[in-house]
Amino acid sequence: MKETEVSEPVYCSEGIRVLRAHDLEAKGWEQRTVGDRTRIEELRGLYSALGFETATTELDPSTFGEACTTCAVSACSGYVALFTRAGKRDG
Repeated sequence: MKETEVSEPVYCSEGIRVLRAHDLEAKGWEQRTVGDRTRIEELRGLYSALGFETATTELDPSTFGEACTTCAVSACSGYVALFTRAGKRDG
């Protein structure tokens, strides 16, 4: 790239792969959000109280990309993705 060219901004979430996402989505799960484990546990409780099943899965650090530096490696490595699907109803 030439010095006068300006590159497009790259955001942290762009292109980050969520492990097992395709498998979960194929089984009716919907990805809700990505966050640190403590916050995700709070959200799991909320979604469970609303009658949803919940599941979490890790992010793939190898897909963090060039824009991600040591902060992403240290911070995002502890992040998980939250998935939900409608709970099974009795009766």
